Amino acid sequence: MEQTIQQRALALKAKQDSKFNQIGLFIGVGSGFLWGLNNLLFSLGYGFIPEGTITSMMGASAALYAIPLACAAINDICAAIAVLFYNIINGMGQEVWRTFKTKPGLIVCLAALLGGPIGQSTYFMGSAMAGPAYALTITALYPILGCLFSRIFLKQPINARMWVGIFMSVIGAIIVSYAPPDGDAPNFTLGLIMAGIAAFCWGTEIVLATFGMSMVDPNIAITLREITSGTVLALIVLPIVGGWTAVSVIAGETSAITTLAAAGAVGGFSYLLWYSANNKVGCAKGMAMNSTFVVWGVLLNIIFGNITEITTNMVVGCISVTIGVILVSMNPLDFFRKK
Repeated sequence: MEQTIQQRALALKAKQDSKFNQIGLFIGVGSGFLWGLNNLLFSLGYGFIPEGTITSMMGASAALYAIPLACAAINDICAAIAVLFYNIINGMGQEVWRTFKTKPGLIVCLAALLGGPIGQSTYFMGSAMAGPAYALTITALYPILGCLFSRIFLKQPINARMWVGIFMSVIGAIIVSYAPPDGDAPNFTLGLIMAGIAAFCWGTEIVLATFGMSMVDPNIAITLREITSGTVLALIVLPIVGGWTAVSVIAGETSAITTLAAAGAVGGFSYLLWYSANNKVGCAKGMAMNSTFVVWGVLLNIIFGNITEITTNMVVGCISVTIGVILVSMNPLDFFRKK
């Protein structure tokens, strides 16, 4: 009788774990969709920016860094406002400040510094120095670094099938986004190093955040992340590159600032779901689910008319990402096995 009760308890726990896992995967896909929407809105908002006005005020070399970093600051500040408001509505506003003063909260803030100001800044510098094609290719490797770090430091299990799926997702993202380099890139080697630093920062961010979320609610963790990132970008990074000049011009363009603000709010909730997914199903599955933003991004751009021609790269890349996500989340052979 005791054995029967124990078996039933184990079966119930397995069922609950399976349901918990499915919810985590669904949340991860949701984060990918919102990140794809963020990219669409961000690109639309960026298109409304009067770059010529900013360049004439600052000079071409200064504007090269100031404009994208100004947009990054606007994105993270608006994301912070959105998720903070969400927590206040749910009666968790005071919890944000209380958690900030704890050790797990400070770990999440460290993750935010790596993923936000440092990661964003080095990525943009790498893109400017080595060219966007090479910078994108290197930074797209961050999920592999994140999974490797999570395996080493968090002891999260990642089997061979999952590794294959992770590599396929990364390769698919590169194929979709890659474009041949255009012209000579200044400081090419330094640009590659900067892109490598960005990949390291983004891969480390989610591992630190996941560790911190063992004691911090994901909703609070992402709020701390966005507040920390937005504050440092606004008060430290932008003054260094003269970014507030770019912000003042962008703020005067209604279409640009409203679209970028909307992108930031959507991005904040994308990060909220991403942190939650990683907390529920682990870094490997969480990052793989988030990789679906490549597929969502292509679909959304086609729907809104930003993409008028479907290329071979898009098709092959999206298929690769989809297969990779399936391999990470489940064993396809289970469909053919008798239950």
